[in-house]
Amino acid sequence: MQRDWPSYAAVAALTITWGSAFALTEVALSGFGPMAVVSGRAALAALVLVIAAMASGQGLPRRLDHWAWCAVIGITSLALPFSLLTWSQQHVESSVAAIFIATSPLFILVLARLILGTPIGPRRWVGFLVGFAGIAVLIGPSVLAVGTAPLLPQLALLGTAACYGFSAVLVRRMPELPPVQATAASQLFAAIVVAPLGAGALAEQIAPGSALIALGVLGLVQTGAAQLLRYWVVRRAGPVFSSSVSYLIPVWAGFLGVAVLGEPVSAQLLLGFVLILGGLLFARNRPEPQVRTAAASSAG
Repeated sequence: MQRDWPSYAAVAALTITWGSAFALTEVALSGFGPMAVVSGRAALAALVLVIAAMASGQGLPRRLDHWAWCAVIGITSLALPFSLLTWSQQHVESSVAAIFIATSPLFILVLARLILGTPIGPRRWVGFLVGFAGIAVLIGPSVLAVGTAPLLPQLALLGTAACYGFSAVLVRRMPELPPVQATAASQLFAAIVVAPLGAGALAEQIAPGSALIALGVLGLVQTGAAQLLRYWVVRRAGPVFSSSVSYLIPVWAGFLGVAVLGEPVSAQLLLGFVLILGGLLFARNRPEPQVRTAAASSAG
């Protein structure tokens, strides 16, 4: 494993790329409906990843059971969370969305215990409770005011984080497949699933402008190329090193939201962020050493 300057540069690039996805989604939503954004993003990413799989010689799966696994991962880590996240960003600032999505490791902690029987030590329970307190701070009084405050979008964001956590646990049960092949197949299936929901609207709404550029970058770079870069980082520097991206994404996303999009900063937002980040750091676990599919991520 090499933790040299190219590895650090790649982690920085992933942080900027995935952290920018939340702001780009907000820009894309200024010109397209949520499902149009999801279908366009998924289709462009599938194009990049399928080409990469073919060029690498890994191709696409040939066995039906492998396709079935990729279909499940494609739905739980791509189609469903992308839909929930994009819909919620119509109502919630990008910086807030990024902080909610950063809680996915907390869901991994609990779901791995329930599904895989992975033990949770006292330290990780404390981290989970601290992170959960951060979620409660972010939601605030809206939990008691259903229908008046943006509670539903925030619950959708938690659902997105839970999807990422669930798919990350499922990946540990998935048969060993070439990583680029598995990622490409999962992304392709996700694109097929969401196409009927948004492709028609995308064709009707498409027009030159910043929203179209944002959608193109979101699909080709943030969702497609970034997964290939993550695979390279894991191969070069290891999964533990690459996992540091998860802690940096909300920082960069928050910076863009405030500095570029003019989103407000509140004491509630800062306190929630500090508690969630502290809980993640306290509950962090070493990832499995083997390289798996990169489909399950906390990218926006």
